[in-house]
Amino acid sequence: MDIKIRSETKEDYNIVTEINDLAFSGSGESELIKNLNNTNNFIPDISLVALVDGRIVGHILFYPITIKFINNNFPIISLAPMAVHAEYQRRGIGTKLVNDGL
Repeated sequence: MDIKIRSETKEDYNIVTEINDLAFSGSGESELIKNLNNTNNFIPDISLVALVDGRIVGHILFYPITIKFINNNFPIISLAPMAVHAEYQRRGIGTKLVNDGL
């Protein structure tokens, strides 16, 4: 199986929403994605989709956050959420999304 990873586009939003809603049995994660996509901190290049035979079957979002500890701020990139369509789970797609994103 040939898995291709690329940055998400606006045209992918509906399928990304569907994949996340199915994977998490509700709209919580897709609402999170929508909200994060509409912030100034959103980095489109690190919101990724996985394609198999040209079909989007997975999604992962990396998002910048700051951890505040005492008097220091530590900028990092968080990973969440990640979802793979049920028909394609346990085939290495999630692993490839994580590895390519990192």
